[in-house]
Amino acid sequence: MNTKIKEKDIIQESPPVVEELSASTRTVEVLSSQDSVVSDLVKESPSIEDMERAVSVNTLELPNILDLPEECKPLYKVKYRYRWLAKDKDLEAKLRAGIWALCTRSNSPYIKPNRFKSHGAVEQSGMLLAFCSEAAGQAREQAPAKRSADLIKHYTEDLAKQGDPKLGGFYAPDPDDGESDDGIEMD
Repeated sequence: MNTKIKEKDIIQESPPVVEELSASTRTVEVLSSQDSVVSDLVKESPSIEDMERAVSVNTLELPNILDLPEECKPLYKVKYRYRWLAKDKDLEAKLRAGIWALCTRSNSPYIKPNRFKSHGAVEQSGMLLAFCSEAAGQAREQAPAKRSADLIKHYTEDLAKQGDPKLGGFYAPDPDDGESDDGIEMD
């Protein structure tokens, strides 16, 4: 919302007088906190010449903003597993399932106090840091492989029952068919 008010009207606190705006009239604009940050960034933005001289993004190593806090790295896959959970409508369901718990001041005293937000959890870029025990993490990691192995075993047992029992239900070449390995017929 752009409201143009003469500076003398603000100082005198008199009702605005409708006059033709001149070049010396100052524009007053109310900005939100995000808009003011963007405005500051625009003022600090480099020129085109500076950007051309800058190091290309491909050679520049940028930090991962969703990397684990340094305090958590020694415990990762030793005592705990960590995960960033999105603050969405499914967050409560994920936490109530009992596998993951939010990192809070009381259950994660090894994390620096300045990492905790006002709600008491560690938040970075709209994501909340959660943890589970190493045993639960391993079980969760191995569950899809176990489920897949069980399905394969189940289906191979069914195939074995349908085919020739001595072959296990699978195709096997007949050694007495007169052909060698290279495809040349033998007499």
